[in-house]
Parts: sequence; structure tokens; C-alpha cells
Amino acid sequence: MQSWNTIKRSLKEFSESHPLVNSFGTGNILDPDSTQITNFVTPEIDRVYYPLVFATLDGARFGSNSATFTVGLVFMDKIEESKKVADRPTGSDALNFQTLQPDEVMSDMTQLAGDFMIKYQRTFGNDFDISVDANVDYFVDRFGDRVAGCRAVVSFNVPLALSVCTIPTEMDPDTCYYGGVEATNQIDLYDGSTLAVAIDKPINITFDGSAVSNLFLWFAVPSNYSFSHWYRSAFDQGSFVDLFEVYDTQDGYDIYVTRWQTEATVQMTIQ
Repeated sequence: MQSWNTIKRSLKEFSESHPLVNSFGTGNILDPDSTQITNFVTPEIDRVYYPLVFATLDGARFGSNSATFTVGLVFMDKIEESKKVADRPTGSDALNFQTLQPDEVMSDMTQLAGDFMIKYQRTFGNDFDISVDANVDYFVDRFGDRVAGCRAVVSFNVPLALSVCTIPTEMDPDTCYYGGVEATNQIDLYDGSTLAVAIDKPINITFDGSAVSNLFLWFAVPSNYSFSHWYRSAFDQGSFVDLFEVYDTQDGYDIYVTRWQTEATVQMTIQ
């Protein structure tokens, strides 16, 4: 569903903009093979930098005019060992350090959770609102690393019109739907342009020849298509996964969108 993807993307953008957060992830936090974690320090390296914000979809419920998504937000940071601290404490100070460190971490993560509860509504309230009447649970050493933190369960209330992915009910085979938008929640295949394509053949797209600013570029193709490279010029090209990510998958089509706003007026070759 587009709404969960919209929520995930918004959480990731908010996490990246927060000065304290170094990584964001989704999936099953107890199953490392199912997680998708991005660190904002060295994105090209598969490594977790703390503090980490992790989001899990716990459930959903439909009402008459809205859909409510129950999301678990986990805020965690590493517990430093006294022997690894630059000003290494000794004796009773070392014991006090080890005793108090988890409390310090949980206090910091509570503050971070509060930042999300307060600021998040103001930043993303146009797309959905969240319930701030959330219970907070605390943990120490719950996961693989020696970490502590808290988990809050929040409810995202999304207007029903936004909770259904806007994909045509009958999509033409071997057709690429594409466009450029200022915000990813504006992606609508009904408004997109179309282009005949063939599997294993390069796709040449001019997303928006009249654009006056950079846009998020998106396109949808059958799920059996795969890509490795994008190209605009000899000096403007790169790996496909470095620029594009899967936005949603439905009805046999994958929707890809750029990870950030980029040049929309120059033709791009995707292969």
C-alpha cells in the first residue's frame, strides 16, 4: 500500500534531518535478514551507526473515511563500555559508569522519541496525523549489539483516498508509466506518461521538459524488469540502485522513484 510506503519514506526523511539520528531501518528487527537499514554517515557501506530509529508495521484498520496504521517506533543507542571511553573511569567510577550508562541512553532516547512525537506532526501533518497518546516501553540489551532505548507505538491516520495506491486496474504489458513530482506522495500513474518498452532493452525517458526545478523522478515497469545503470551524459551517470529505489509493488508492476530530487529536463537512459 502506498500509505505505508509514504509513512516509511517520511520517517526516513525525518530521521535523516534530525541531528542525533545516524541510521534508519524497517522490517522485522528480530530477523536481520528481513531488515532494511540505511546509515546516513556512510550510505555506501553496509553498517549500522547509532543512534538508530527503526519502524515496524504492527497492524492496520480501515474506517469509513480513513485508514489507521499502527507503527512501532524503536529508538536505540549503544551502551558504551568504560574501557572504550577516552577518559576511562576506574574503580568505583567505572562501576557507576556501567550502572548509569543504560539510564543515560534511555533518557536520551526518550527525548529523541519526544522530538518525533512533537515535530513529526508539524512537518508531515498534511498527509496524515499521528496519535501522540502513546505508551513507551524501555529495554536494555534486547538486540544483537549492546544497546538500550525505548519503543513507542503510534497510530498514523491516513485519509482513505491516500491509502490506496493509484495504479490503473488494467495496465498494458511492456509499458512504462513515468513522471516527475515535487513530493513522492503525489505519484499517480493515472497522470503519468506512457512509453512502450521491452525487457532487457534500454529505456529512454524525458521526465518533464518544462520543469523549472529538480523533481523526484518515478517510473513503473513490469516486475520482471531489472536495471543496473542510468545515464544522462558521460559525466552524469551511475549505478541504478544509487539513484533509484522501489517505491511500491502492485499488480505485477514495480514503481521506482529517485532517492532525492534531481534534474528532470534532460533525457535519461535506464538500462
